[in-house]
Amino acid sequence: MPELARRPSLFSHTLNQLGRQIVSGRYGESGMIPPEPKLCEQLGASRGVLREVLRVLSQKGLISAQPKVGIRVEPERNWNVMDLDVLNWLWEFGPRTNYIREFLEFRLIFEPAAASAAAKNATDADRIEILDLYNILAEESDRISDRSSDERAQDADLRFHLAVFRASRNRLLVYTGTLIGHIMRQQIAVTTSTPGVFRDAVPLHKQMAEAISRGDHKEAERAARDNVIWTQDALDRLNRENQTAVAGE
Repeated sequence: MPELARRPSLFSHTLNQLGRQIVSGRYGESGMIPPEPKLCEQLGASRGVLREVLRVLSQKGLISAQPKVGIRVEPERNWNVMDLDVLNWLWEFGPRTNYIREFLEFRLIFEPAAASAAAKNATDADRIEILDLYNILAEESDRISDRSSDERAQDADLRFHLAVFRASRNRLLVYTGTLIGHIMRQQIAVTTSTPGVFRDAVPLHKQMAEAISRGDHKEAERAARDNVIWTQDALDRLNRENQTAVAGE
């Protein structure tokens, strides 16, 4: 769960406000944050709350305190992009196409490995769950037909992929799946916004589910890899369509 979702509301509100300001570029790259008294006034927070917020933002890699200088924004390369709060802020303010492209590259590294491990290590219950979730996914695909995906369909897709990571029975891959799942919900909404794209991706999910079910780790890895590559291609097509639409205005 993100840090800001666990803390009391005033802390959460202040953390979210200041984190969003930093990621949005309000203070520039490596810029200075206003002194504490001014920040307290701007954010409507006590000095105690603000100091806790600054401590957490420092842990997330967004800021650093320098004696006799003040609090400086860290370069983006130092930000903890594995932190869910930072990911949320980046999604809100960063170029979404670049963000999704990087995310899909990340998936391409880990998801085929998770599918392969699932084919080797999944319990009988895991295999049944993955097949059941594939069937739900296929039903959702039939329901929306050649239309854009909706929240129900996107949720079915997400649940399928998370089940594959869990079935790997590797704690590090399971954690990676949790992280990927948080971003994947946003990615699916974008990459399946074109009518028919969600439906066209379903056969690769079937191949992955069936390979895991029968313990074919090479085929499971191949299907998972092809699925991510297919999604990368879908993103590229979407970008070209958007560019054509803008050029035609």
